[in-house]
Amino acid sequence: MIATLLAALFATAAPAAEAPAQPATPVTTAPRVKRYCILDRREGARQRGKICRTRDEWRARGFDPVLVLSGK
Repeated sequence: MIATLLAALFATAAPAAEAPAQPATPVTTAPRVKRYCILDRREGARQRGKICRTRDEWRARGFDPVLVLSGK
């Protein structure tokens, strides 16, 4: 019985015939969008929340993180 199990194990573990190699296609990834994060300080909260958004999302809310970070 053990010999049969070992034979079945080795039969399934044997490498199969290799498939023909497919031509390599370049993987295109979308460019990363820079995100600006702030630490939210809410009174009475034990942890400060971290809010991350793109510059366009911040500007839609009336806040430009680039101007704040540059000190202007």
